[in-house]
Amino acid sequence: MDGNWAPSRVRRNFRIDTFSAICGGVYIAVLVTFMPIVVRRLGGSTTDVAIVIAAPFVGHLLSPISAYLLMGFPQVRVVAGTVTLARATFLAGVLVAATPLMLAMTTVVTFVISVANISAYTALMHGIYPDRERASAMANVRIGGAIAGIAAAAVAGTFIDVIPASWVFAAAALVGLPGAAAFFLVRYDGSAKVATRRSLVTIARDVWADHKYRRLLLSFTVFGIGNLINVAVYPILLVDHFNASNSFIGAMSAVSSATMIVAYLVWGRMIDRGSSIRLTLLNTVVTLLVPIGYIAAADVWLLIPVAVVAGIVNAGGEITFFTNIVQIAPRDKIGEYATAQSLLMGLRGTAAPFVAAALLGVADPRVVLLIGVIFMTAGCAIMAGAVRLLAPTAMQSSRVALESPAD
Repeated sequence: MDGNWAPSRVRRNFRIDTFSAICGGVYIAVLVTFMPIVVRRLGGSTTDVAIVIAAPFVGHLLSPISAYLLMGFPQVRVVAGTVTLARATFLAGVLVAATPLMLAMTTVVTFVISVANISAYTALMHGIYPDRERASAMANVRIGGAIAGIAAAAVAGTFIDVIPASWVFAAAALVGLPGAAAFFLVRYDGSAKVATRRSLVTIARDVWADHKYRRLLLSFTVFGIGNLINVAVYPILLVDHFNASNSFIGAMSAVSSATMIVAYLVWGRMIDRGSSIRLTLLNTVVTLLVPIGYIAAADVWLLIPVAVVAGIVNAGGEITFFTNIVQIAPRDKIGEYATAQSLLMGLRGTAAPFVAAALLGVADPRVVLLIGVIFMTAGCAIMAGAVRLLAPTAMQSSRVALESPAD
């Protein structure tokens, strides 16, 4: 048995991972839920809001560079160090930011630093959790984060109405910092360093040669453009059209997080027993209900069912983002496949919010949502073809993992 998968070590790492997720859940829930809303309420333009929405994807866009620079460093230190630095940067930035644009740019810098670990994190999740338990373990860790997010969103929504938002963001960062630092305590031996450094051109050529994975990435790109156009429109609708209060937005986030708790359990078990790729297609199709719900809603309270659906698909998407790669990629190229996926996510995620901002200048927000739905539907159709090619391979890989002597 691989020493990294010894039961005592797995349990210890799981506890640390869960503590980190709980602290991070508070931080992420407040940041993601309220930053675009606060920027808009402070008088920020649709472009300022687009910068906030694009922030995580700018990090993904730059991830190949960071992955290349961080190759050769121990993966635990890469993950813990980047997250700790990111949250400390956010804490300092929100306390000095004086304009909506400064808040938006603080968010960008924070995500550029934190997403720099995407390759190391994906490989580390493969290393510290056994194959037949990985998705369930990752799901259970995220349940802790979701529970913390429920409380954080509800409390933050109340306090943002009565005290400066920067104080609320700073408090969330302070809660998140111990979780980031605790990740330094994760134990991972064996291949404790990532693979030998290879040029970005070589990595791109090797990943591009996998035509099945290439087709899946194409479907993600088409679907993601539409989805992220819509994500940039949601805060505009909440503030300008529905006139939703911060307390209501916090309640929406809490409902979504509560749904994620159940969804993580279901998704984790389904992935461990089946094909992550097939479930990705199901999750993607269900995601179409979110923009359709915003288009159809006649009243702000009708967005609560939309929040439930969002919780389901967010949980599925977060887990399958990693488990797809683990099932598809050759074991010595997991980090490289993760980097390729992250790069394309960065490209579409950086561009789509600004496309949305431009469209909002000439069209009603619900018309923009409809344009996004068209892209999402096309992406689902392409993905269905990709899944037919990839699912048998992924299922075979899963069965091999179950019979591995490392277990």
